[in-house]
Amino acid sequence: QADPGPAPPSAGAEAGAAGAPGDRAAAKNAAAKDGDGPRAAQDSGRAAPRRETGDGGDFTRYQQARQQNGLNKILRSAVATGSGSAFYAEQLSIGGDNGIEIQVLSVSSLTVAQQLDSHQDVDQQPQMAARLAAQHVLVLAGQPGSGRQSTALTLLAGCCSDDSIKILHSEAQGILQALCQRADELLTPGGFMVDLGDQPLKLSTVETLGHLARKQRAFLVVIGELGPVDPDRLRPHAVEHRRPPLGDVLAVHLSRLLAGHPGACAHQDCSAEHTAAFTARMLESQQVQRTLDGAPSVRSVVEFAEVLAQSIHSEDTSLSDVIGQWRDRLRRLAKQLLQVSTQTSHGPVLDPHRQAFRIAYAFFHGHPLSDVFEAGDVLSATVLPRYETREPAPTNHVFERELDQLIPQEMRASVDTTSVGGVDDNPRRARLVDEELMHAVIEVVWHDYDSLRDPLREWLTALVARPLERIRVRAAQIAGILLSHDFDSVYRDLIRNWAGDSAAYRQSAALALEMAAHDPRLVQRVRGQIRSWLGSPRWQFQDSAARAYGTLVGAQDVPDTLWALRELGTRQELAFSSSVAFSMSWLYLAGSPGPTADALDRWITSENDHLAKHAIRTLLILSRYGAGPDRRDRPVLADAAMADPDRADALVRLWRRALMGQDSSTRAWDQLRRWLLAADADKELAAFLETLAPRICARPLTLRTGFYLGMWAGRHPDSGTVRQLRQQLANGGPAPDAAT
Repeated sequence: QADPGPAPPSAGAEAGAAGAPGDRAAAKNAAAKDGDGPRAAQDSGRAAPRRETGDGGDFTRYQQARQQNGLNKILRSAVATGSGSAFYAEQLSIGGDNGIEIQVLSVSSLTVAQQLDSHQDVDQQPQMAARLAAQHVLVLAGQPGSGRQSTALTLLAGCCSDDSIKILHSEAQGILQALCQRADELLTPGGFMVDLGDQPLKLSTVETLGHLARKQRAFLVVIGELGPVDPDRLRPHAVEHRRPPLGDVLAVHLSRLLAGHPGACAHQDCSAEHTAAFTARMLESQQVQRTLDGAPSVRSVVEFAEVLAQSIHSEDTSLSDVIGQWRDRLRRLAKQLLQVSTQTSHGPVLDPHRQAFRIAYAFFHGHPLSDVFEAGDVLSATVLPRYETREPAPTNHVFERELDQLIPQEMRASVDTTSVGGVDDNPRRARLVDEELMHAVIEVVWHDYDSLRDPLREWLTALVARPLERIRVRAAQIAGILLSHDFDSVYRDLIRNWAGDSAAYRQSAALALEMAAHDPRLVQRVRGQIRSWLGSPRWQFQDSAARAYGTLVGAQDVPDTLWALRELGTRQELAFSSSVAFSMSWLYLAGSPGPTADALDRWITSENDHLAKHAIRTLLILSRYGAGPDRRDRPVLADAAMADPDRADALVRLWRRALMGQDSSTRAWDQLRRWLLAADADKELAAFLETLAPRICARPLTLRTGFYLGMWAGRHPDSGTVRQLRQQLANGGPAPDAAT
C-alpha cells in the first residue's frame, strides 16, 4: 500500500513516495531524549486498538494556541498573504471574572512629539478629531500598514496632554469586554489606544465604552481591521482609515532626516540647498514613484526614506541599486545575523549556540522568551551536535551569555517603539525589529544554508513533540511557510511523516497545510493533498485529512468540507478519533453555524452509528462555548436555538442522544448543569431552558434527570434555574411526547 505522496500542482491524486527513515528516526530520538517522543506510525492500514476521542478541553487548548500565534495576520514578503475568515471563540463563562490580563503601556511625551512632527493627515481626520472629542471613543477600521497607530496618537494628543497617553494590550481575545468590566480600574483621565488585531467588534460594546470613557474623563481610540470591524455598522463611532499619500510621507520623513545633515557632513559642497534639491529630485523620480506604488505599508516608506537619506551623495545612476538595497534589506539583515563567527585554531567558524538562539528568536517572534530558550536549546544542544563535529566541546554555552550579546540591537524591536511590546511585556517576549524579518530568516536558512535543511526538519519535528501547545503550533506554521518555498521536498521529508504519526503530529501536518494555503499559488495544491489523504487506505492519513478540514482551507468551501467530513465520519477507522468533531466545531465557530448545524442534525438521525457519535462529540465541544464577547455566559448553541424553532428541535435531539450515550453521558450531564447555572444570570436564557430542558429530559430520562437535579440542588442551592426545573419535574414534568 502506497502512502500519499506530494500532490502534483494540478491534481490531488494519491501517489507513492519514498520516505526518509534516517532523518525520521533521528527526529524521534531527539523527541524521545526529552521524554516526549511521538508514537511510531502504523505501517499498514490495520486499525490498532486506540482511544483518541479527546474532549472540548483539547480543542480549546489548541484553538487558544492558534489565536496566540498571529502569523496569519502578518504581511509577509516571503509568502504572499491570502484572505481568510477571522476565528473568534469564547469559552462559556459563568458568573466570574474572565481572567484576561491587560497590560498598560505608557507612551513617552518624546514619542508623541516625534509622531506629531512627522504625521501626515489622512482623509476625514478633522471629522475623526471632532467625533473623538464629542464621543470619547473612536474606532479606526483600516488595513494593517495604513498608519492607524500614528493617526490614533495624533488624535489622542489633540484631546489630552502628551504625557497621559497609554496603550492597552492583551495577548488574549476579548480585551474590550474585559475593559468594560474593569473601566474604573483601567480608565483614568487621559488617552488610551487599543489594537484589536483581527477581532470583531459590536456597536453595543463601543457605546458602552463611550459611556464609561466619558464618566472617567478618558478618550479611547480603538484600532481594528476592515472586515471583522465594519465601520458602517458602528456609525457614528467608527471611521474607515485610509493611508495618507505615500509621496507626502516620504517627503516629510526625508526632510526630517536631512534637516541637520549639512552641519554634520564632511562634504565641502553640502548645504541646505543641496539637501533640498536632493529631496525634490527624489520626489520627482519615476523610479521612486513606482517604488512607492508597491510599498506595503507606511512604515516601509519611512524605512525607504532612511535608505534614501543615506545615499544623498550617491550618483543618480546608482538609484536603482539604492532601491534594490531597500527591497532586499531584510534578507541582507537575516544573512548578517546568521553569520556569527568566532576564531578557532581552524580559523573563523559559525558559533552554533548563538546562531541557534538567533534562529529560535526569529522563528518565535511574539512568544515568551522562555519558549525561545526552550526551542534554542533543542536546536543547539540536541539537534545540531548530530550534524557537526565539535572538538573541543564549546566552553561557553548560549545561556551563559546576556541576551543583549546574543541578539544584536538591529534584530530586536526598540524599547521606545510605539508598537505594543517591549520591556513591559509580562512575560517578556521576543520582539523583532520588523515582523517580516522572521520570514526573511526562514528564507535565508532554507535557501542559503543547505547544510541546515536536515537539522531544521529534525528540529521542527522535535518541537512538535513538546508539551506546550503554542510551541507545537508555531513549529507547524514554520513548516507551512517552508512549503511555500519547496513544496515537494518539505512535504516528502517532513509533512508526510507527520501526517502518518501520532495525534500531535497529525494536527501539526494539518496546520502546516493551512499556513501554506495562504500562498495563492498553493491553494489548489493544498486542497488536492488533503483530498489525497482522504482517499488513503491508512487511517492516520484519513485522520490528518479530517483535521485539515478544520482550518481556513475547509472554511473556503464549506459544502465540500461538510461532504468530506461526513465521508470520513462514516468510516470505522476514525470511530475513536476526535478529529471529525474538532473540525465540525471549528467550522461552526469560524462563521458557518447554519450549514454545520444542519449537517449535525442529519448525522444524529443517521443510521450510521459512527456519524451519530461524531455529532455527540461535536455537541460536547460546542456546548463549552459562549455566544461571543458580549455574551460570554450564554451558550452559543442555545443562542442560535432561541431564535429558530428548527434549531431548538435539532438541539433537543443532540442532547438526548448525548445524555443517553454510554461514552458521553457523564460529560453531557455536566455540561447541561453548566447551562442551567449560566441561565441564573440571563433571564432570556432561563426562560428558554425552562421550555427546552423538559423536552430534553423527557422519558426515558425522567428518573435520571430527577437524580441529577437533586444532586445539583444540593451543590448549588442558590441556583434559581435548577430549583425551578426540579419543581417543574415534581409537578408532573412534560408530556410524554415533548421530546419529539
